[in-house]
Amino acid sequence: MRSYYFLGQFIAPVSPSLPSSYADHHPQVGFLQRGHQELHVYCAPRQKIGRLSSLASEHLGPLLGQISLCLTPVTSNKVSSSNPEIMKVRAFVVSRRGVPPELRGCVFSRAKDIHRVQMAFRASNIDLTPIWNYNPSAFFDIPQVEFVRTEAHEVTAQQPWVTRALCQFRTALKPHQLTALLFLRNNETANADPMVLWNHPTNAWIRSCVDQTGFNPLGDSTSPRAQGSILADNMGLGKTLTALAFILSTFDSAVQFMWEKGLKIPSIGHHKWNPQLN
Repeated sequence: MRSYYFLGQFIAPVSPSLPSSYADHHPQVGFLQRGHQELHVYCAPRQKIGRLSSLASEHLGPLLGQISLCLTPVTSNKVSSSNPEIMKVRAFVVSRRGVPPELRGCVFSRAKDIHRVQMAFRASNIDLTPIWNYNPSAFFDIPQVEFVRTEAHEVTAQQPWVTRALCQFRTALKPHQLTALLFLRNNETANADPMVLWNHPTNAWIRSCVDQTGFNPLGDSTSPRAQGSILADNMGLGKTLTALAFILSTFDSAVQFMWEKGLKIPSIGHHKWNPQLN
C-alpha cells in the first residue's frame, strides 16, 4: 500500500452544455469523465453540466485512464500499488447567476505521479495552488506536498522591463510596490484576459460577495474593456514611487503613444510631478 499526497486546489471554467437545464446555484459534487476528445463535467447522479477546455481535455484526459471512465474521489489515504488511477479529484460544480459554471476541487496522487500530474495541470493553464491552512484530518490524513512559494514581487523584480527601470531609482521598491507595478502593467495591457484575474483563488472572497448581489462584472464581453487603475490617497502604498517606476519602464510606449495620439499633459499636474521627475 502507498500513500496519497495532496497536490493543491484548482478552479477551472466549464463550457456549459446546450441546452442547459442546470440551475442549482449551490455547490454540487462534481465528476470528470473522459470522452473521445473532451473532458466532460457531471453532477450526481448523472447530470451533464458541460466540458473543460480543449487544452485541459488534451492534457488531463489521459490521466483519467480509458475512454468513458469517471474520475473517482479520494476516500482513503492509502492506495494499492496495482491501482491504475494516476490521480483522484474531490470536486464541486459551482454555478452562479449569469456566469458560466466552474469546477473547483482538490487533487491527490501518489508520490511517483506527482510531477506528471503537476505538468498536466500546468500545460492545461490551470493553477494548482496550496491551501496554506491545510488540515490533513479533513482529507483522510493525507499530507500536502511541500510548495516552494515564490512571491510575486520576487518574480517581478527579475523581469527585464523592471530591472531597466529600477536601476534609475535611488530608493528600492518594496514588495507590495512591485506587486502593484505588475498589476498595473497587466491591467493596462490590451490583450489581457480579465477571467484570469477574476478566477484566481486569491479573489474568491470578491466573487462570493458579487454573487450575492446578482451582478455579473464580466457578463458583457462585447463592450470595449475600460483600461486603467484607481488607488486611493493616504493608503501608504507608495503610489508615487510605483507610478514613477511604471512611467520609466514603459517610456518607449509612452513616447510612441504621444506621437500617435497627440497626447498633452495637463498643466495642472506639472507642479506635482516635476519635483519627482527632477
